[in-house]
Parts: sequence; C-alpha cells; structure tokens
Amino acid sequence: MISMKTAIIGLISIFSICLLYSCKTAKPPMPTESYLSVPRKPITSIINLHADLETSKLEQLINTQLDSVLYDDNSFEDNNGDNLKFKAKKDGNVKINIEQNELSWELPVAVTIQKGLKLFGYNVPLVDRWEYSGQLRLRFKTKLAINRDWTIKTNTTSDGYVWTKKPAVKIGGIDIPVTIIANLLLPANLQSLSMKIDEIITNSFDFRGFAENGWKMLFNPFKLPGSYDAWLSITPYSISLVPIQGTAGHIRLGAAITSDVECLLENVPSSGKVAALPNIQPLKSPSDTFKVNLLTDIPYSTINRIIKEDLGDSTFVFGSRRIRFETFRVYGTNGKMAVETTVTGSLKGTLYLTGTPYFNASDTTLRIKELKFDFKTRNLLIGSASWLFGGKIERMIEKSIAIPFGPNITEIESQISQFFKHYPIGYGFELNGRLARLYVSDLFLSHESVKANIVFSGNLSLAIRE
Repeated sequence: MISMKTAIIGLISIFSICLLYSCKTAKPPMPTESYLSVPRKPITSIINLHADLETSKLEQLINTQLDSVLYDDNSFEDNNGDNLKFKAKKDGNVKINIEQNELSWELPVAVTIQKGLKLFGYNVPLVDRWEYSGQLRLRFKTKLAINRDWTIKTNTTSDGYVWTKKPAVKIGGIDIPVTIIANLLLPANLQSLSMKIDEIITNSFDFRGFAENGWKMLFNPFKLPGSYDAWLSITPYSISLVPIQGTAGHIRLGAAITSDVECLLENVPSSGKVAALPNIQPLKSPSDTFKVNLLTDIPYSTINRIIKEDLGDSTFVFGSRRIRFETFRVYGTNGKMAVETTVTGSLKGTLYLTGTPYFNASDTTLRIKELKFDFKTRNLLIGSASWLFGGKIERMIEKSIAIPFGPNITEIESQISQFFKHYPIGYGFELNGRLARLYVSDLFLSHESVKANIVFSGNLSLAIRE
C-alpha cells in the first residue's frame, strides 16, 4: 500500500507540475528596432499674387503725363516747304475702357491749321495766310502684356478719329471745308502719338518692382496670433503669369507663386535666404490650391502613458486562465509600430505585437490597425498558450491606442485662419486666405516619436492695395 506521506508528496508534485505548466514564462525574441529614412518634402502650394487697378487711376496718370501740346509744326518752310503750320492740343481728358487685355482710348484734340498763300512764289496781297481750327477725337487701342523679365509690354495703334467740329474757312460768307488738309496731316502724327502713349504706360508702372517686393516679403517667417508659439514659413521658388484681364473699369494683373508653406511650432524659424525674383514661367493650369504643412509628433512616452492608463493593471480572463498587463512600450520596426508588453498571471514574461499606425481624420487621433502578435511570439507560444491568439488582446490594445492630435490641430487651425484675415505685411500687401479641410500626407516613425505631416488645405492670395 502507498503510505499517506507518499500520496501527499505525489499530489504536491503533480500540482507543482501543473502550476509550472500553467504559468509558463514567455521570452520571445524582440522584433528588431529600426526606423526608415523618410525624406520629407512638403506638399506644394500655390499663392496667388494679384493687383487690381481701376482704369480711372490709369486715366489720371495719362492725363497728368500726356503733354498739353501733342504736335506743333510752327514753320511754313519745313516738311519740304509745305507752306503749312499745324498744331494739335489736348482738348479734355482721356477716357479709357478695357476688355480682356486691350485698352480702348479716346483723346479729345483741338487742331489749328495755318495755310500760307503764295502765287508765283509771292505772298498774295492783303491775305498771306488762312487760319482755321477744328475739334476731333483720336482713338487708340493698346494691347497689354508682361514680358518674362517682368517689364510691361504695350502695343498702341491708331483706331482712327472722328471730327466733332470740322475745320472750315469763310470766304465771301461761304464756309469752305478744309478737312482734307487736316486729314492729310493727322495720320502722319498718330504714329508718334501712339509711341508716346506706350512710353507713358511703360514708365508709369513698375510691375517688376511690385513683384519683387511681394517676392522678398514671402521669405520672412510670420508669427501666428494665438497661444501657441506657431510660425508660418514660406519658401517660394517659381512664378507663373496669370494673363492680364480687364473688365468693368478694372485692370487685373496677377501671378501664381509656387511655394512650400509650413507651420512651425515652438522654435522661431530663421529668415530664408532670399532668392532673386525668377523670370515668369508660362501658366499651364490656373489653380488656387493652397496647403499649409504642419509637422507635428507624438512622443512614444506619451503613447506608452496613454496605453498604460487604459490597460495597465487590467486583468483579462480566458476561461480558467488569467493574464494581467503590467507595462507597455512602443517603438518602430521596419515601418510598423511594435508594442512590447510585460504580463503576469497564467503567462509571465514579455509579448510583442506589431501593426500599422495611421491617422484617423474623423476624430483626429493616431491609431493602429492590423495589430497582430509578432510571428516570433506566436511561433514560441502557439503550442503552449494558443488561447492567447483568439484576437481579444489585439482588439483591446488597438482600441486603447487612440492618441489625440485634436487639441493641437484645432488651436493651430484657429491661429492660421485668424492670420489669413486681411493680414498686412508691408508695401501695401496683405494676405487673404481661407482654410477648408485637413488631412495627413505622411505618417512615419522616428527614434523618439510618431511624426505626422498634417496638411491644411484652402486658398491664399497676396494682394496689393492702392
């Protein structure tokens, strides 16, 4: 017979073996910690640079700078002895209309004509000349364009003229029309007057200087209003011309500036090296797409703390087995996020899971998807602890990794929106914009944190006030 002592020892041994089996210690190999080198290039933005000039302002410039005397031939002897004197004077203000890129002009002019009278080479006795005057409107058309070097190109041509008071001379009480003489004189002078108009327009508008001022100011970082120490940094690198448009008394000049726009936090960015104003590039397709790139990150320590607060010291029951999470640590492995957790209970030791981090736009949180036990952990425990692999633990940890970007993003979005409301930046320029939506273009893991390139999308223009 087996003694009582022997039986007790046997029961204790069997219980110890069972206990040892049920409390297996897990020591799977750790997934290799590694981080991909991700060259970061901000999403390109288009900033619209435009100026709006009323044609009435152009009229003022022309009327101020156009000489009162437009043409003055004060000798009977010149022009091969034509025995004529001809004087044309501005007789009122220029009126301008614009359609598309073409200006239409009307210039009121008063003309005075003197015709010397000679017979057989001698002056006619008593009357040595006839004088007569008239009034007319000269018409011109000017096509506007911008050269690649930012100079204004104009091409003014005559569009004819119309008499409002035809010149005539009275002899013996009879009006004798002499418009034929004036009509011969006018075409010869219209070309020189067209060239004068081109010269006035070209010299009156320094479009290159206007563009250079706006270009240089974009390189300066702008402090955003608000509680966050946030700065807007713009790096422009090319400009495409928006064709000149005109209608309803306005001339609109503009360009599309291709640039990188970033919102930087905490550290004041240095002013970028100002590049020379580039030549104008052809505009392939107009767009007002504007994007602010905000590189923000969540430290692994924050993620560890949030998971610990949610799951730490939690006990999960799997039938007769129990498992308790003690610690958590996340890190990067081949572009994925690894979750290392130490457990006690029916299983002791360290477990490893891996999944793909992503940005959930609906609630602006960092989350992880396709979280699974690492294959080395699974291979080690599939025989002795297969009860782990039903998906319950993976789902619970996935649910706990919901790291909020929201508060930061909401505040930054508010600061940018406030900044874009008629923000003056000098030389008569102001920024105007509107944010429409946001998304994440890149999400990657660094040694210390998960970094996200958050993109605010909207439109932005740089306007000049008169």
